[in-house]
Amino acid sequence: MFYDICLTFSSQYVHILYHILGADVFRLNFSHGEHSQKQELLNVIRAVEAKYDHPIAILGDLQGPKLRVGTFSNKDGEVLEAGQTFRLDLDDTPGTNERVMLPHPEIIEASEVGHELLIDDGKMKLEVIGTGDGYLDCKVVVAGRIKDRKVSSCDMLI
Repeated sequence: MFYDICLTFSSQYVHILYHILGADVFRLNFSHGEHSQKQELLNVIRAVEAKYDHPIAILGDLQGPKLRVGTFSNKDGEVLEAGQTFRLDLDDTPGTNERVMLPHPEIIEASEVGHELLIDDGKMKLEVIGTGDGYLDCKVVVAGRIKDRKVSSCDMLI
């Protein structure tokens, strides 16, 4: 049995999950919380493991790579409207309502018309409508505010 632990739990809770409910794998989500909390949980799980003299697996869930856009001239970012064209490029000049740096040439080179890019952990969606040397022209499909260093992802393998 597998249990996902995102918070700090007492050894009694880990004991119940392991001994009574049969958990034999605990997932520690390193995307949330402090490393000291994860160390505390690890110590608790290992103490329960020692008490029952039976191995307990710990799965450390690490955050995947983050692709971030550059910065904007406006400290509040820019609002992009559905249907507008927005450029992602390699120019490190602060962004505007029309463009921003995407400091990942491998994404720009691999992108094709029709590919989709998600911004701000998927809150906004762009569709590539044109490509060129060092840039992608995109249509805003799902509107929203884009700010400095927001995360982007794409629907292709690089």
